[in-house]
Formats: sequence, structure tokens, C-alpha cells
Amino acid sequence: MHPLSNVILAISATMLFVGTLFMGTGTPVPLFDSQEEAEVEFVFSGLNTNLTFEQNEPKINNGWAIYSFGQYLDDDGDGNWDDCGIVQISLLNESGVSYFYPQCGNSTQREDVPDMIYVGQLCYNPADESSSRCTDGNYTFESNVYVKLSQEFEENSDRSILSGIIDWFSEGLSTGRTLLCSSIPLLLLGLISALLLSDEEDEAPKKKRGGPTAEWRAYSLSGQERGGDGLPKAFSRHSEKKDIYRKPRKGNVRGGVHKSGGLFLDGWTDADSDAAYKKKVEDRRNRDGS
Repeated sequence: MHPLSNVILAISATMLFVGTLFMGTGTPVPLFDSQEEAEVEFVFSGLNTNLTFEQNEPKINNGWAIYSFGQYLDDDGDGNWDDCGIVQISLLNESGVSYFYPQCGNSTQREDVPDMIYVGQLCYNPADESSSRCTDGNYTFESNVYVKLSQEFEENSDRSILSGIIDWFSEGLSTGRTLLCSSIPLLLLGLISALLLSDEEDEAPKKKRGGPTAEWRAYSLSGQERGGDGLPKAFSRHSEKKDIYRKPRKGNVRGGVHKSGGLFLDGWTDADSDAAYKKKVEDRRNRDGS
């Protein structure tokens, strides 16, 4: 298989395993911060104060959420929280119009603040979006019980499509969804590349012959040692087993070579062999020439 195909398949298999693991266990990927609900931050605690409302883009200002100490209990069964009905609040602007919207229904329960219940909203009515909203300006806030106010903003629905894609992608990275979805097309790409590239690799390259690949000589191959001109040397550096026990020759010996051309192993070297061979060839040429 082609090396590129191996790399693609290895990456896709790793992404598939990690994405399935983290999505199945509900564990966020450690490399990315998961989008967890932020803790509620309060901008005011008390009975009365002056508030300034400003509408700034790109986020939409939804005013303030009101929390009061109590529990989500409906002992009388009227569909409203009992501790919410005792709260009396007013938010007045210079014209005297109140922008307090109580939220006491059983469907308005929030569990984001311990020991406190959500009792209503200032400047914005979550149950009826057509209700009037606050305009920029100063407002007077008063309550008959101790409450806490938390500023709330909403993402503008008219934001660009690119921003929505980026948020979706980043959220998918934190949960492992993006890794799982991306591994599938990457796996298909690796399989396709394996099929296409393997055919090209399996075909062995054909060798082009530019000339003869062997050197032919006019003599038969034998165990004799030959010189540069192709003629066999008159003696060999090797001795057969039967020659080991043969009586050494005596007489005219030079450089380990007997005058008859026999081999005398003691003290024999390659230089002696070459020198003796050259002399043997020269003597033969002189003899043939005469």
C-alpha cells in the first residue's frame, strides 16, 4: 500500500476512535474547552437602586433577571410558585412606565442559583416577545423583598452564517462530534487512494537493455587462474588434496616456483605468481617468434 494511503488511514482511524470514545462517554476533548453554562453573576443585591439601560450591538440586552430567596413550591396548586407571588417590584423610567414582568409559572423554574428562585425579568418579557422593551435611559428600581439582579444578553440572530459555522465547529471539537464526522470522509479518501496508488506501485519498472549484460570470451570457463590477456596461467595458487602428501620437488627453485612450473607453496605470493606468469608468456612468445 502506498505510504500516503497509510498515513490517511491512520489519521482517520485515530479520529474515528477518539470521536466515538468522547461522544459515547460524554467526556469533552481535553484539548478544547467545552461550552459549559457560566455561573450567574449579579450586578446588584438589595431593595432599591437606579439602573441604566443601554442597547449595544451585536448582543441584544434583555435587561435583568431577578432572583429571590425561596423554594420552588406550589402548595395551593394554582400553577404558580408560592414564594414568587409575595414579591412586589417596580422598574420605572422618567415617564412612569413600569417594565417589570413577573415569571411565577411552574414552567419558569431555574436551577442555576442555589437557595434562590427566579421571580421575574426587567425590561424584557420572555413569555411574550411582543411586550414593550426598555429604551436607553435611567430607571428606578424598588422591591419589597431582598433580591439580586443579573444582567442578561442574547446573541443576535442576524449574525453572519460564518460565525454560526465557527461556533458549531468549535462546539463539535469540544464534544468530539467534529472528529467523528470528519473521520468518515477522510477514511473514504484513504480507501480510494489505496486503490488508485497501489496499482501504480505494484507494476515493477521494466529494465531497458542498453547493451550486452555479460562478457563473452573465446575460452571455456575452467578452474585455472587467468591473466589480463585471457590466457591461462601456467600454475595455480591452489593445491588439490592429493598434493598435500606429495614429496616437495628439488632443484632450481625461484620465488617458490619450480623450473618445471610446479607449485611450491612455501613463501609463495601474488607478486611471484604475476612475475612468473609474465615471464612464462614472454618466453613462449620468444620461442614462437624464433
